[in-house]
Amino acid sequence: MSGRICAFVALLVSLFAFAGTAQAAPAPRGNTALVLTAQYSEFDDNAFKATVLTCERGDQHPRRALACATLSSVGTQLAAMQADDRACTFHYAPVEVTMFGFWRGQPVHEVHTYPNSCVMLAHTGALFDF
Repeated sequence: MSGRICAFVALLVSLFAFAGTAQAAPAPRGNTALVLTAQYSEFDDNAFKATVLTCERGDQHPRRALACATLSSVGTQLAAMQADDRACTFHYAPVEVTMFGFWRGQPVHEVHTYPNSCVMLAHTGALFDF
């Protein structure tokens, strides 16, 4: 557990360093660097997942192309993302997701809680499927 926390802290420190340089000089239009996290409930062993999405080859997101396409089509507001047609149960096992960083040079800080992982994936598609 402490290894995951250290890795996440290092990831955030890297992003803050990136954010500091982005403020010193105007960010290019296509500049994307998002830290995506998902914190699952005790029903899912309090799992914590994180990745970085840059929409460039070599980033950490396993479904980079689909995640970037999702953001391109619907934007970065998590609450505005519409669910797909999948059927989900009413099992309550909340998942809190965060998206922090820059999307196409614009700052992003979004937090949203979904009632379970199925509903989260139905709304966010490949974005939080890591």
